[in-house]
Amino acid sequence: MANPINKTGTHKSQEKYTNEIVPLIRQEFSIRNDFSRDYEGDPVVGIVKVPTRNADIKLSDYDILNGITMTQSATDYIDIPVDQEKAFSELIDGYEAETVPDNIRAQRIESAGYVVGKALEESAINALVTMGTVSEDTTPLTTSTVYAKIAKEVSNMKKRGIKVSEMRIAISADTELLLLTDEKFSNTSGTLGAELIREGVIGKVAGVATKTCYLLPEDVEFVIYAKRWCQSIDAWKAETAINPIQDGKHVKASALQGRMVYKDTVTNALAVQIKKNASATEKYTITYDANGGTGSISSVEVEKGKSVTLSDGTGLTAPTGKTFKGWAKSNSAQNPTVTSPFTPTDDTTLYAVYGE
Repeated sequence: MANPINKTGTHKSQEKYTNEIVPLIRQEFSIRNDFSRDYEGDPVVGIVKVPTRNADIKLSDYDILNGITMTQSATDYIDIPVDQEKAFSELIDGYEAETVPDNIRAQRIESAGYVVGKALEESAINALVTMGTVSEDTTPLTTSTVYAKIAKEVSNMKKRGIKVSEMRIAISADTELLLLTDEKFSNTSGTLGAELIREGVIGKVAGVATKTCYLLPEDVEFVIYAKRWCQSIDAWKAETAINPIQDGKHVKASALQGRMVYKDTVTNALAVQIKKNASATEKYTITYDANGGTGSISSVEVEKGKSVTLSDGTGLTAPTGKTFKGWAKSNSAQNPTVTSPFTPTDDTTLYAVYGE
């Protein structure tokens, strides 16, 4: 929805800025552009309805004398909460809202378009990899198996009643390198139409358009998704505008501001097939908690199976009259229970232990 008219900006100018930023956001989409947007309702309200059929129409042989028995199916509606929001508020110092030069305005809008677009694309990818069906096969792909394994999963999707034209395949950068050595895949690139090329399609596997997605998680080799059951929902809660700053502190300053509500979801887990690589590097995060002291220590990431030397407490100030003794996994521990070097087996929070 447009921001209210004020003395230094108009609804018309806000629409202008929004219309400039939307195409920039769309440029950052590759996967999200494939998602459906057939919801009903206003996302700004906080919930929309997505229509889903509970069955296909039944086809019967026709009886000339008696006709056929009438059947019934229905369109159900799934309530989807639109509970994610992003906003930007970028200071433009030295210029009042109506005097911002075109080059500065263009730079800020371009930057906003990039960061918003990337965040929404990541949201769509997260919906796919967390709400779809994970294949039991976690053996790493190779040059000799990559095409056949993707084709097999396409076949499984077809057995679920999903048409090839409704599917898309998102592959990781590593999977792309493997596929480019496959002659069957390479031969498909020359048959792509201009529209598919504009969409970022680089070839086809078993007839399904395939895209490279550099934002897939490290352990995901490819995702096959049916566009019909993937939903993207978004709307401006506050359209993009250059607004004056009137906070009593800034003088001759303005800000590029905007706020968006959004949601990406999968309405049928069987419409998304995920292939993971079990040998992909897993990492665990160790978080240090001051546990009553002051100061902070940065968290660290550790590869699965590896050890790390724990912090010696530098950066923390113990409570009055106490000294730092070490770390424990419980915030009520009286003595350190974790020794260094430490090998985590999961994301771990370590609590500082203090003594007299």
